[in-house]
Amino acid sequence: MNLYDTKSIICYKCNRFIGEVEYDAVVTLPKCGKCANPFPEGDDKIAYTRTRIINDTRNELYARVVAI
Repeated sequence: MNLYDTKSIICYKCNRFIGEVEYDAVVTLPKCGKCANPFPEGDDKIAYTRTRIINDTRNELYARVVAI
């Protein structure tokens, strides 16, 4: 296998380079690590819930805070 038997794969959302695969491979909508999992796992991440009221209805927002 040489350099010309591969093709570059880029993320379809942010256009980042992901890697190379064989030229014959079929890849549908590839995602990079940040687009596939925007909330990385780790011990220093804290999950929290926040409530907002819009038009007299309560909406629960779930988010993660990144500790610096």
